[in-house]
Amino acid sequence: MQTNHQSGYKTEVIERDQIEDTVWDDFITRSPQAAPYGCTWYLDVVWPGWKAIVVKDKDQMLAALPLKISQKYGVHYVFNPPLCQYVGIFFGEIEKKNATLTFALKKRLVKAIVEALPSEVKVFNVKFAPEFDYPLPFHWAGYELHTRYSYWLDNHEDKLAIFKNFEERTRTYINKAVKSGLTAHPVENIEGIVSLAATRSAYPLDEALLKKLWAALRQQKIGTALEVRDAGGLLHAGLVYLQFQHKIIYLFTAMDSRFGQQGGMPLAIWRSVESAVPSVRFIDFEGSMLEPVEHFFRGFGTRPVPYLQVKKNTFPKPVRWLME
Repeated sequence: MQTNHQSGYKTEVIERDQIEDTVWDDFITRSPQAAPYGCTWYLDVVWPGWKAIVVKDKDQMLAALPLKISQKYGVHYVFNPPLCQYVGIFFGEIEKKNATLTFALKKRLVKAIVEALPSEVKVFNVKFAPEFDYPLPFHWAGYELHTRYSYWLDNHEDKLAIFKNFEERTRTYINKAVKSGLTAHPVENIEGIVSLAATRSAYPLDEALLKKLWAALRQQKIGTALEVRDAGGLLHAGLVYLQFQHKIIYLFTAMDSRFGQQGGMPLAIWRSVESAVPSVRFIDFEGSMLEPVEHFFRGFGTRPVPYLQVKKNTFPKPVRWLME
């Protein structure tokens, strides 16, 4: 435990067994950075053994950074968890009466968390939510700040208008899929989608982890899986996604490369957009820095949304070059 005497705030490193699920999850869902990735039930699946650095004002959590310190070859490191677009720092409801006071508080909170990061951590590589807007204390402490992009589609009730805003090639693929008899249906079991993904040798897939996460999503009643099949029952594509608060997040996709030109994946995405309820404001494609993926996502009328990747490697440059 550390205490910031200047501000009166208390900084603690809290082990998982000391974190009360309901208190933590309520804090995450109220945070401006609210995301399923920060909830206990999600982290317990993808990051078993995680802990948190928490800054408190008395008993009130003001900011928190979940993390898991792993070790390999004697090197302690913190990497972004699998199947999580980002984690990073979550702020509480800390907005003040003006921006000056709010950012002054954010500066204190982020600085306190940076200073509380264990010195044993030699490599740090974590992505932060798009809503996280005060990373400067990391920069001042020698961390690198890299911009990455996700792609969001603005959702509204006029689905025809959304469809018309797709690029022509995307609409053509969807219409082709429908005319050829492809249909998209929700499924309870993702075995077929996982098996389809496993055929892509270049794609790193932890099948057991994905299935465990799917079970957690179903338990939380926020997960949906769509399969696209032809009239003969052949599986062309699959999409696994979740709805959290006002956002749909595409978590995992799979496609049979033999049918890549048949429009199965665009159809799956379009059906998920069609079924999105009015309370959903955004559909998060989760993004990629690869140009072909960007090209595909942009075809659905998405807009790029920047978020941060915060990195630090304390090894000498020759060693860092070898690691990279």
